[in-house]
Amino acid sequence: MNNFELIQPLLNIPGITIPKVYRSKIERERYYFAYIDNQFVRFPSVTTILQHVLPMETWLIQWIARWGYERAMERRQQAAHYGTLFSICAADFLKKGEFNLDTLEIYIDNYRFANKIDFPTDFWETRLREDLFALHEFLCDYQFEPLFAELPLISKQYKFAGTIDTVGLLTIGSGQNGKILQRDIKKDKDGNVVENKTRRVLAILDWKSGKHGFYKSHEAQLHMYRLLVEENFPQLVQDYDVRLFNWAPKDWDEEDDLKYYLKDQTESKEKEKIQNYLAIFNIDHKDIEPKIKIISGTLTLNKKNGNLRIVPYKEILAQKNNTGNSKEEQSLEPNAIPANDLPEDVLTAIGSIFENLKQKEGEQQ
Repeated sequence: MNNFELIQPLLNIPGITIPKVYRSKIERERYYFAYIDNQFVRFPSVTTILQHVLPMETWLIQWIARWGYERAMERRQQAAHYGTLFSICAADFLKKGEFNLDTLEIYIDNYRFANKIDFPTDFWETRLREDLFALHEFLCDYQFEPLFAELPLISKQYKFAGTIDTVGLLTIGSGQNGKILQRDIKKDKDGNVVENKTRRVLAILDWKSGKHGFYKSHEAQLHMYRLLVEENFPQLVQDYDVRLFNWAPKDWDEEDDLKYYLKDQTESKEKEKIQNYLAIFNIDHKDIEPKIKIISGTLTLNKKNGNLRIVPYKEILAQKNNTGNSKEEQSLEPNAIPANDLPEDVLTAIGSIFENLKQKEGEQQ
């Protein structure tokens, strides 16, 4: 994947316009960019903040020790790729209202091409079939109505950003984690509903493709997403009770097996710690300025041609701001990746913010 991409949300609410938001990865950290008050501004991502302030989970330490650091990081990256592809499929499912499982091979092939994947993915199709079916079961069980999917939001108040898997309306009952129990819906002898104790809530949902369970970082992530939703959609939050849920597929064998995990994180103690996490991150990153390596031109034997330039992000932002909003947004539009037989909207169009800089560097040499 190129280093700069435009995040395009799925919208189901007419009349709501989401500003263009761009995302970039600098080494292990992810940042978002958007025009705020006529300035092109950089914000750290939710996951970047939490990775910095939270200690590593015990299970992850044990897992790294078992595999060795290099191999563990390799496997972790492979799992992250699968999780990203699952999110792409889930977002497309929510957008279209249906998902043809027979197109999974196309999704996988195009994702492999776009991300230059060189490790085996033979099991991905089977796993995606099972995990997407589990997602379908959940959506049916809770009568989910998506309002947004792959929703990028910026917080001007708290100065961070993130992409929420989905926000929508969910029907919950009196059971654990909102499970709808028989006692919640009473019917007469003819099958007509005579009493319904279920209720519709505004759910902020975060998919997890792993099957290790849910952890503090997952809880904190949802509460930071809630801050983003509250700031950007105050009226929507006023109209509904807001609930936060983690979802993940389970391993299952039989038709009647429960196929997914769901955990209501709304009352997690992590919600009381978010302001502290933000303060710690901001203190530690106050004097840190990310940089990007630009290596271009022709390498000549025994001659240094100035092929390397280390560019601070603040210089890039200054260039963007000096060019003006309208021109810059045009230059930032991603270049589409050939999709072959890929259904529309499967992959976000991806491009690079640094292409123009690289070209200019080449012209100067």
